[in-house]
Amino acid sequence: MDLLLALAAGLAAGIGVAAPLGPIGVLLIGEGVTRGFKGGAPSAIAVAVVDLAYCAAALLIGAVAQPVISTWGTWPQAIGGIVLIVLAALGIQRGTSRPAVSDTTPTPGPGARRFALFLGLTALNPATLVYFTALAVGLTLLQSPLAAAIFVVGVGLASVSWQLTLVALGAYLRGRSTPRTQRITALVGNLIVAALGAIMLVGAWYR
Repeated sequence: MDLLLALAAGLAAGIGVAAPLGPIGVLLIGEGVTRGFKGGAPSAIAVAVVDLAYCAAALLIGAVAQPVISTWGTWPQAIGGIVLIVLAALGIQRGTSRPAVSDTTPTPGPGARRFALFLGLTALNPATLVYFTALAVGLTLLQSPLAAAIFVVGVGLASVSWQLTLVALGAYLRGRSTPRTQRITALVGNLIVAALGAIMLVGAWYR
């Protein structure tokens, strides 16, 4: 029974950290729109890998993680904000300088490079590690190594399912939108990403 509870807790925790539509979620939808489901899947898997890795790390180091992360200051937040703004600018430039895709053929792109980009971008947000650390400290059912392992599996399954769903949503919109709609969607999505990046920078500056 404890193992089932650990799995359920892991699924809930994975959805809890993945479901809020932040900048990474917006970018994943954009991956589906511009690259199709197959081309955007590596990016989604990369995000889930970071969630899983941070969850496992939190369970291993427990309460030690919080004071360690606090010594990093605002640098991770500032770097993440800068990266988001750069990505948004590049996305706007691409969306306005080339014809929008009017069919369902995915835009080509190296999957390994997209995987590495989203892996690094997601890893720049230590709040995920703090989130899982708080859960690890508060959930007594994770004291068993087996229960902890099942919890991590649940987090990974929930996260990868959600991230792939976002890419699938983007791919769905890709095949059912006009070129003009795609340009507008790309512009709005990238402006949202840029705004979130700016908020991160301002938060880091005044923290």
